Amino acid sequence: MTFTVRSVGPDDGPVLAGLHVASWRNAYRGILSDAFLADDVEDERRAVWTERMANWNPARSFAEIAEIDGAPRGFVCVMRDMAPEHGALLDNLHVLPGHRGIGIGRRLLADAACWVADRFPGTPMYLTVYFANENARAFYARMGGVASEPYDEREHDGRLHRVMRFAWPKPELVR
Repeated sequence: MTFTVRSVGPDDGPVLAGLHVASWRNAYRGILSDAFLADDVEDERRAVWTERMANWNPARSFAEIAEIDGAPRGFVCVMRDMAPEHGALLDNLHVLPGHRGIGIGRRLLADAACWVADRFPGTPMYLTVYFANENARAFYARMGGVASEPYDEREHDGRLHRVMRFAWPKPELVR
């Protein structure tokens, strides 16, 4: 199975929101509350992506969508200015169930890292991951991410969750 990757366009907000919801409902079952995943997540992610795309600045943000036969199957998004004290935020990296393990996540992460290294030399890249999301933690460790100690943070469903940060001090080494 092969996939293609394309840059996000101004009309891709609904596509990104749909991918985001589908991924969260799978990956975060048992992590985020069932009520949030069943109902609130759609409105919340739609609002996030509508606002984000309305204010999109390609000089400071990067996003790509991976497609198989023209159908979106994953995406990545990096924002330089969310918490600049930590570097560029890898805010999203999602691959739909059934399409994991074929290199989509690796490719999207590498593309994001190249964008950070090319546009903002010397800037690290980081993300926050739920501690309970063992698959994601294993993937980021395989991809060279340096894990922080776990800490608690209030998340999208309003509850405190154990999270940790993964950082790539030299994104140019992610390939």
